[in-house]
Parts: sequence; C-alpha cells; structure tokens
Amino acid sequence: MREPLRSRYIRRADVHEIIDALVVGGKIGTAREVRKQLNRIFNWAADREIISLNPLSGMKRADLARNTEAGRALTDVELRSIWLGAEEMRYPFGSLYQFLMLTGQRRAEWAFCQRSEIDTANRWLDLGKERFKSRREHIVPMSDDIWALFERLPVWAGANDYFVFSSRHGRVPVQGFSQGKSALDELAQEYLRKELGRPDAKLQHYRVHDFRVTCETRLAHLGFNQEVRDAVLGHAKPGLQKTYNKHDYLDEKRRALQAYAAHLMAVVHATDNVLQGSCVER
Repeated sequence: MREPLRSRYIRRADVHEIIDALVVGGKIGTAREVRKQLNRIFNWAADREIISLNPLSGMKRADLARNTEAGRALTDVELRSIWLGAEEMRYPFGSLYQFLMLTGQRRAEWAFCQRSEIDTANRWLDLGKERFKSRREHIVPMSDDIWALFERLPVWAGANDYFVFSSRHGRVPVQGFSQGKSALDELAQEYLRKELGRPDAKLQHYRVHDFRVTCETRLAHLGFNQEVRDAVLGHAKPGLQKTYNKHDYLDEKRRALQAYAAHLMAVVHATDNVLQGSCVER
C-alpha cells in the first residue's frame, strides 16, 4: 500500500497520477472536481506559507476540458418518449428524470436531495448555500404536477431525514447514473419507434443537461423573460444586477414552473397530430 504523501512533498506528477486513474476509469467529472478542490487546498496552504508554491499552478489537462456544446432543446416527440420511458422505469431513476424534466434543475440538485430540504408548507425545494453550485441559496417552487409525483415517492420509516431518491432505503443517494441513463434511452427509443411507426428509428443523442436547455427554450416560448428564466435555472445574476437587484423572483419562478409543467404534461398527453416533429438519426 502506497505511503500517504505529506502536503509539502506532493509534486504535480503525483496529482497527475491520481487524475490519470480517474480519467482511465471514465470519471472525468470526478477528476475535474478533484483537481478543483486540490487547487483550492494548495492555494490556501501556499498563502499561509505551509508550502512554498501550489504544485498545480500552471497544470494543463486537455482531457479535463469541459464540453462547450450548449446542448439542444428536445422536440415534443422526444419529450413524450423520454417521459414515458421514465414512467416505465419508476423509482428511483424514473422519478428522478421526471423531476429533472419538470424543473430544469441540475442533476445533483435533485439526485442528492434530502427530505429536510423540501418545505411541505411552501411546496418548494430549498437548496442551501452549501449545496448549491454557486454557493448561494436557491429555491425551486414545486408545481402541482411535481408535487403529485413527490407524494407518490417512498417515505423511509425510522429515519429523521433521508435521501429522496435512493436505492438503499434513503440511507444513501441514488447511484449509477450512466446505467440509469442507458436504461432510459433504451425505453425512450422504443416509445419513439411506436410513436413514429418506424421500427428502425433511433433516438438522437441527448444529455440530461438538455432538460435544462429545453426548459429555458420553452419558457421563452411561453413568454417568460430572461431574468425569470435565469432565476428558474439558478443562473447567477449578471454584472451589476448581482449587486443592485436583490429581488428573489420567487413568485415569478412559481408561475413559470407551473406553466412549464402544464405545457410539458400537454405534450405528454397530446394526440399524435399536434406533436412537434422529432429529431431522429437516419
């Protein structure tokens, strides 16, 4: 077993070795997060002269570059097929994907949600600063449709608090996202083929992030302005707005998510002749 390294003796090569192992295992996101957190720690240590310099300073890893594609907005047929696939999957992954589709939030914000973060009286998800990406509070109002889904989720007895989406009785959050997404894609493709009457149709590649792109795109079509859309998705206020605009947009977010949920449910339950065209691979 390798002897632990003392911080003052850690070289950049040691960090590369750790990241290499994660990249080879396909854990790019984890590798990116490890580098970010180590960089913070070493900057702190260098500032206090615990170490002479940050060994990660100037570190280059092209394989950790983020995918700069903005994603795409899903069509009606795709949304309907994915929703029905998620419905067939059921809990925990099926329910998780439906929550993501209805709210446009980041995957982690629902996947790691604990029961104590859901305010029953106000019907919203309250993400504290420690949990939200931008280190600030973010409240997600829950529409009537998502609240109905929430009330159907398991309630884990004997726990003061628990993870809402879990395969281990609420003790740990849901795991195995790659397998869950693959299973969803297979089911969605079958529904797409039935919808189009084409047994050879293939669902075009999409990412879970595209639920966010779709949410913002459709909210724009529904008439909600950029400030409200940014508030719904949890985007930081730009420029001077961050300093001077202290409005929380809570009422606007509730109206927007209620309207979006109604729109999405209309798409799911629409008859064939009113659905948008599909994006399929040919």
